[in-house]
Amino acid sequence: MIIRDIADCERPYEKAVELGIEALNDAELIATIIRTGTRDSSSIDLAHRVLNNHHMYKGLNGLNYMSRDDLLSIKGIGNTKATQLLAVSELSRRMVRQRLKRDITFDNPQSIASYYQEKCKYINRERLYMMVFDSAMHLVKEVLLSEGTVNQSLMSAREVFIQALKYEAVNIILIHNHPSGNVIPSQADIQSTKVIKTAGRLMDINLADHIIVGNSGYTSMLERGIIDEI
Repeated sequence: MIIRDIADCERPYEKAVELGIEALNDAELIATIIRTGTRDSSSIDLAHRVLNNHHMYKGLNGLNYMSRDDLLSIKGIGNTKATQLLAVSELSRRMVRQRLKRDITFDNPQSIASYYQEKCKYINRERLYMMVFDSAMHLVKEVLLSEGTVNQSLMSAREVFIQALKYEAVNIILIHNHPSGNVIPSQADIQSTKVIKTAGRLMDINLADHIIVGNSGYTSMLERGIIDEI
């Protein structure tokens, strides 16, 4: 059944106009975004394929874990529809991060961790970020320093200070994610932190904290006293 064969009262776009967008189920919401089906499938059929495509995460949450290639593997989804779905997924994530960013207090590691937990939630590789502050602890810049593998980030002291000097940093905070969810610092994490903290003293750039985030928790090396011991 294709979309023109569906009664007006059952078409998702018309239903949204008549009853309000909240009246639509998940598949109907997806159908209003992709708008059209194929010769053999309605937009709702395609929406169900999208919602059931991910091998682990089903429903709307699965959209957050799908790449363009994943979407293109679904029969009936081409580049245009894939782009539309990726845009909706990215918008939803940005709206959440915008709300969390407003709540960040830079002397509160938990508020920083909450923001980066959401930012890294659907990433299966380690990423290393740096927050750059002036002397009054006003945020000057957020920098993605590197992207590593599933269980290893690439932390280079040289790259940290190239970027820190570029933005005239006085204070910096490092943040990286552990996709495994285990937020206990490794010996490599602690050693890298010591190197950067020590090198920063020579350039009057203070490493205020190094925070490790996972989906269900975080570790602040400031709170753990590791930073103060260096």
